[in-house]
Formats: sequence, C-alpha cells, structure tokens
Amino acid sequence: MRTFRIRTIRHRLALLLALPTGALVVLASLGTAGQAARYSEAGRSSDRVALAVTTESLVHQLQLERGLTAGLLGGDESFRAQLGSRRAGADQARRTLDQRLAAGPPGADAVRSALSGLARLAELRGRADTGTATRADALGFFTDAITGLTSAAFAGLGASGDDRLQASLTTLRALTDATEAAALERGTLNGVLAAGSFKGADYPSFVRITAVKNAALAQVPRTATAARTSALDAALRTPAAVSVAGMEQQALAGFAADRLPVTPADWWRAASTLVDDLQQVGAQAAQESLDRADGLRSAALRSLVLDVALALAAALGAGALGLAATRSVTRPLAALAAEAGRLADRVLPDAVARIQGAGPDQDLAEAAALPAPERPGRAAELAEVGAALDRLAGTAVRLAVEQSVLERNSTRSLAGLGRRNQALVTRQLGFLSGLERTEHDPGVLANLFELDHLATRMRRNAESVLVLVGEPSPRRWARPVGMGDVVRAALGEVEDYRRVVLRQVDEALLDGGAVAEVAHLLAELIENALAASAPDTDVEVFARLTATGYLVAVVDHGTGLTEAGLERANARLAGRESFLVGSSGLLGHYVVGRLSVRLGAEVRLTPSPVHGVTATVLLPGALLAREARPTLVGEAR
Repeated sequence: MRTFRIRTIRHRLALLLALPTGALVVLASLGTAGQAARYSEAGRSSDRVALAVTTESLVHQLQLERGLTAGLLGGDESFRAQLGSRRAGADQARRTLDQRLAAGPPGADAVRSALSGLARLAELRGRADTGTATRADALGFFTDAITGLTSAAFAGLGASGDDRLQASLTTLRALTDATEAAALERGTLNGVLAAGSFKGADYPSFVRITAVKNAALAQVPRTATAARTSALDAALRTPAAVSVAGMEQQALAGFAADRLPVTPADWWRAASTLVDDLQQVGAQAAQESLDRADGLRSAALRSLVLDVALALAAALGAGALGLAATRSVTRPLAALAAEAGRLADRVLPDAVARIQGAGPDQDLAEAAALPAPERPGRAAELAEVGAALDRLAGTAVRLAVEQSVLERNSTRSLAGLGRRNQALVTRQLGFLSGLERTEHDPGVLANLFELDHLATRMRRNAESVLVLVGEPSPRRWARPVGMGDVVRAALGEVEDYRRVVLRQVDEALLDGGAVAEVAHLLAELIENALAASAPDTDVEVFARLTATGYLVAVVDHGTGLTEAGLERANARLAGRESFLVGSSGLLGHYVVGRLSVRLGAEVRLTPSPVHGVTATVLLPGALLAREARPTLVGEAR
C-alpha cells in the first residue's frame, strides 16, 4: 500500500497554512451567515409591518362603512349619501392590499385567508340598501371581518428580536385595538341613536365596547414613546373627544329612556373625528415601527456587507500572506536550484574544459577560477545552503584540477614511455631488416620474418599508447599510397593474418599523412574480428570507393554482440568515451575511437547478414588523393 506524501515545499507550506486559513474562513462564514440571517429577519419584519399598515388601511375603511351602514339600518336615511363614497374607499383599499399580497410578503397567506371573511360583502351591501339586513347583521359581519384582518396582520409580529421594534409593534397593536373599539362604539351607538334608544342587547354591547376602548387606551402609554404618548393625549383632549365622552355619559345615563338626547349626526361627526385622530396616532406608530424595521434592515445590511468584506479581506490577506511566505521560500530555493543547475551544466563543465585545455605552462588554479555568485538579501538558512553549494563547487573544481594534473602527468609518462618503446621497436625493425638482407638460409630467414612480424605488432602497441595520450603518429609518407598497400600494411600488424581474406579492394590513393593512422585503425578492427571468430573461420575484408568517400568493411563470423553491446561498442568507436573509465580489455576500441575522430572517419559495428559482426569504416573523401594509379590486389591469405 502506497503512502500519500507531499513532495514539494510549496504544497507543504500551503497545507500548513490551510488549517488556520480554513478556520478563519469558517468563522467568517458563520459570522456572515448570522448577519445574513439577521438581515433576512429584519427584511421580513419590515415587510410584515408594511403589510400590517396596508391591512389596517382597509380596516379603517371597513370601520367607516360599518358605522354608516349601522346608522342607515338604524333608520337614519341621511347616512345613505355618505355610504357610497365609503364603499368606494373600502374597495380601493382592498385593491391596494391585493397588490401588496401579490408580491408574496411574509404573512400574506394569513391575510388572504382573513379576506375570505369579506366574501359576502357585496350581498350584505345589497341587503343594507334594500333594508332586508338588520343592524346586528351588519355590525357582526363587519366586526368579524375586521377582527380577522387585524389578527392576521399582527400574527407574524409576535417576536421581532429588537426591543424598540417590539415596543413599537405592541403600541401599534394597542392603538389598533383602541381605534377598532372606538370605531365599533361609533357604529353601535350610531345605530342606537338612529333607532332612538337602546334595544335588546344594545346596551350591554355598548358598555363592553366602551370598556375595551378604555383598556386599550390605557395600555398604549406603557410601551409607546413619549411622542406617541403626547400625540394620544392631544387626540383625547380635542373638542371632538370631549364631546364623545359627554355623549357616552348621556347615553349610559339614559339607557332606559325612550329616546336618547343625542342626535345621530352630532355623534357621528364627533366620533368620526376621534376615530380619525386615533387612526392618525396609529399611523404614526405604524410609521415608527416601519422606520425601525427599515433601520434594522439597513443596519443588518451594512453589517452583512462589512462582515463579507472582512471575511474576503481576511481570506485574501491569508492567501496573500501564504503566497508571500511560500514565495519567500520557494523562489530562493528555485534560484539555488537554477544556480546548481548552471554550475552542473555550464560553469563546472566550462571550468573542467579550461582545466583540460590548459597549456603545459598555464596555472591550472587560475584556469579553474569560478565566477563569484550573486545572492543578495537571502535568509540565513538559504545563505548557508548557498555557501554549502559554493564549497561543493570548489571541491569539484579542486578534484578536477587534481584529476587533470594526474592525467597530465600520466599522459606525459605514457607519451614518454610510448615514444621510447616506439623508438626501440623501430631500431629493432631496422636491425632485423639488415639481417634479412644478408641472410640466405631459408630456415633462418623464416625465423627473421617471424621476428619482424612480432616487432611490427609491438610497434603498433607502442603507437596505440601514443594515440591514447593524443600524440600524432611519427610515421608519415610524402606521397599518396594505394589503399591495397594500406590494407596489406594493416594485415602485417595482426597476428593471424593468414585467416584474413581480401574479397575486393577498389583502386584509390590515400594521402600519405594518413596512411599510418588508417592502417593502424584497420589493424585494430581486423584484430578484434579475428579474436571474435573461431580459429577455423575466416575474416573477410571489402574495400569500395563510394561517392562520399572510401568504405572498408571487416566481416567476422563469430557469436556476435547484443543490441546493448553494439550500442556501447559504437560509443567507444565514435570517441564518445574515455579509455580512463573503460575496461582495459577494450583498449583497441578506444584507439579506434581516437583515430576515427582524428581522421574524421565514421566507424560502426552492425550485425553480419548470417551471424557475427561487420565493422564498417567510411573514410572521408578529403583523405583521398586527387591523382589515382591502378592498384591490383588479388585474393591472398
């Protein structure tokens, strides 16, 4: 089972900052959600108050229509002329209420249900006009409808969550109840006065309504503001209010009289003024409630906007601080990584190249000097990392200098040893050539030829050392040499040359300066082919002149190489690998690689058609002489 791991510092820092940032966001979200809830509740309270005000406007119109209808049904025809305009006012108030209900404010369902109490309003109006309805029917119908509308309007305003708004709503409800009681008293007594005296249950009903009105008026100062209390006191001290109080006392005192000493017109006029004044005080209280609800809504909106802004600012600030903290770490680390990559890819390789390319008398320490790093304003920890990187680079350069000194000393030693061996072998070959010219005994001469062949191979080994250390071949020909002679010279430098078959050699002349190196290169390849073949098999050599140069193919029939082995061998033959890091048993490959680079030749190993390996050498056309001479090379062993 694999364990989940966070691999980058950026992601680890982000995870480290995620918890406090997430907690901050959660707290801000909770606060914002609370403010959103308060804003929503304030909005609903404002909409409920507005609906209650609109509903009470319809209630006021119904109260007026109720009083006039009671007076008409009591027998006073003078109220019929006023009844038409009051009915129109009630219908208009109903349409206004319907428009507000269409917007779907809170409490709309309750008010719609209460409006069903007015379903028989048109029927009652017709019966009142024809005199078929009684005064009790009209008072009961309107009172029930008004009570239902008032209860529905205030149903959703029981708990606003704000003391001032709650007090204002309580005051509004008390004023509404007082106004309704005064209006009901106006209508009830208006009907009684139109009839002339109290009949049946008129008196107890009047007494109860008067008591309800007085109780509601006494309730208002307990929660009302000073301004509303003063306004109510002023409304109760007006001449109309004083007249209403006097007429109430006259009616209560003359409950048993056959005819009350109050005219319906005087009562209606004074009572309507009082009801209107109470309605005005109620309207002011309603406006106070509406203003308070709107103020709460605005305050909640401001708080919500402020909380959202603070939450966003906190989240953005946390994100910005996290990003800054992350960048303060990751950017210097990225710069250090880039600096390390620059050291590895360019600075150190350039320094090593300067060290390796330094002349014999050049100071290696001066050649290996590194540019001073620029790291302004970094933290102490990162400065320590940079200093460690500098020490690492210095150590690498010091090791490169030491290695270069070692290679230089080794190369000089090997070059000196190779030159001495080459000189001794050359002297030995010269001595053997002199002996061969003066010797006539066939057996001795054969032995001398064998010694000559061994000395030639020894000379190739000595020259291989010179090739590996970069020394040029000391053997040069002033004139071009035929490729057949070059190939035979290569055969003369291998041990088992009798197993080599020259299949085809095209006529071409090789520049004299390249003869020794080409023969050396071919000898190494032929030697490898002979070593890879069984003792009873031949190695075939093909040499063809092509449009791009001269191609020599050495074909063996051994066991061959794997694809990976061919790839590694071709890298050595192309000069892409140093003999100092390779196997000592493959020095011939490194010699061929050095010679191929020096000659500009392309050497490659490929699988033979049947089995074994084919080594191809493409000599560039620049190595071939312009003039050609016929070269006849037969098949030989």
